[in-house]
Amino acid sequence: MITIRDAEDNDVEQIRDLFVSVYGKDYPYPGFYDTHWLKKAVYNDATIFLVAANDGDIVATGSIMLDVGGMNDLIGELGRLVASPAKKARGAAQLLIAELMNRIKGKVQFAFGEVRTIHRGSQRLAEKFGWQAIGFEPMKYQFGHRESVAFLASIEDTCRELRKNNPRVIPEIYTLAQVSLGNLKLPIDAICFDEDEGYPTGHSFNTERLKEKGVSSLLRIERGRVSNREVFGNSSLSNGFFRMADDNSHYLVAKDGDAVLGAIGFTYDPIDSRIRIFELIEFEDAVKGYLLSEVDKIAKEEFNADYQEIDISAYSPKMQRTLERLGFVAVAYCPAMVFESVERLDIIRMAKINIQYDLGKMRLLNSVSRMKDVVEEELRDRFIGMEITEATKMADIFRNLPEGDLHHLASVAIIRNCEKDEILITKGDTAKHIYVIAEGKAIVTDNDKTLATLSEGAIIGEMALIEKTVRSANVIIKKTSKIIEIEITKFERLMEEHPRLGYVVTRNLAVSLSSKLRKQTLINN
Repeated sequence: MITIRDAEDNDVEQIRDLFVSVYGKDYPYPGFYDTHWLKKAVYNDATIFLVAANDGDIVATGSIMLDVGGMNDLIGELGRLVASPAKKARGAAQLLIAELMNRIKGKVQFAFGEVRTIHRGSQRLAEKFGWQAIGFEPMKYQFGHRESVAFLASIEDTCRELRKNNPRVIPEIYTLAQVSLGNLKLPIDAICFDEDEGYPTGHSFNTERLKEKGVSSLLRIERGRVSNREVFGNSSLSNGFFRMADDNSHYLVAKDGDAVLGAIGFTYDPIDSRIRIFELIEFEDAVKGYLLSEVDKIAKEEFNADYQEIDISAYSPKMQRTLERLGFVAVAYCPAMVFESVERLDIIRMAKINIQYDLGKMRLLNSVSRMKDVVEEELRDRFIGMEITEATKMADIFRNLPEGDLHHLASVAIIRNCEKDEILITKGDTAKHIYVIAEGKAIVTDNDKTLATLSEGAIIGEMALIEKTVRSANVIIKKTSKIIEIEITKFERLMEEHPRLGYVVTRNLAVSLSSKLRKQTLINN
């Protein structure tokens, strides 16, 4: 007979052996097999740590962490639910979840868990107890390969009563918000807000880099925390139900002389190659965009991070747009997740994947599959068009565009593979496309005379963005090449939908044409 009870000190070795039997010897988190850490978890007051025993044998274990989020948020995270594949463990996982849910009554208002997508059974168990899909986090964890998780949650009636209504979200997040709110049977009251260009990211400040053990607060920075928070953390800063090791917290502080203008806190997990931003304090808007863009740069250039994530307010379209323009997408919409002042606020988890998109094998329930489709709708341009983005970065007219804006080009562009001596443009034809050379070489000719040689990053036919006219010369491919083809009418529509993108392109175009005109004047003289 299976009995459910609190984990005890003398259970530690059996729990370790259970983890080894389920996850294997090559599990990337060796700390889970360390009895020292397991003993700390057993005695951790912030964790409800249960085991299922059958005839004295530990056949399953599960826990809920109560120290995620802020102290007043009353959030619980379901962690490391594992059951032996042996027959004597049958039904143990269900009994564990039932007892965990019973234990958190009155203690937790928002409960969530990240459920592995290769186990349909764990998804089914969560749904049986009323947990609903509110997100899909692609390729978040490293289990020999990048593995995705479904984000499921359950909320108490208090959450519904205290929830702040009418969050304001940008169009890229609106569908996810609607689906998540509907799944939790909350009013679908999100307002689609598309009049914000985000915080500026082009400013520069003096910075100081700090590093500390543990995830401490930035409250020590002079002038304190701003009252209107837009970034939230520290949920999921631990791997499982205990700290694997002392987390390294990194702080980037922006200064004007000795005066602190703002600071951002983030952690790096080397096992998952993941950056998490957990706090942002600022005293002027320009600092926000700068600090976020600097951490993005550090993530890619210093840590070579595969994955970045941040939890932000669903009531700040300016912050949402800033991150979207940096290449982040919304992967979870969490209604009433945190407590602020006298209300519970909706939170958006945004993530950025810096590697090739490959979800691998998954076994999903219909509800989770639907959530995956919603998240992937916004991911599509970023990953299908990754090659396009890299090529357009080199083109003069797209210089200084944020990564999120470059990703939008994928929706109006295709990649063409061209052979040697192929004619790309014929003199006298109507201009319908502009081109960027991703790989290869081409020449510009007129009356059998070569006027110019073009290589990678060169843009071709950009005059058509200024005036609708016919082609003034031929362009011929000189070696096997990859060409980015952008339809002009669609590109013009894209610039209208994203005015800042249009402004930067127009400015860069003017600079490029001015430079070419000066060069031509020098040649003629």
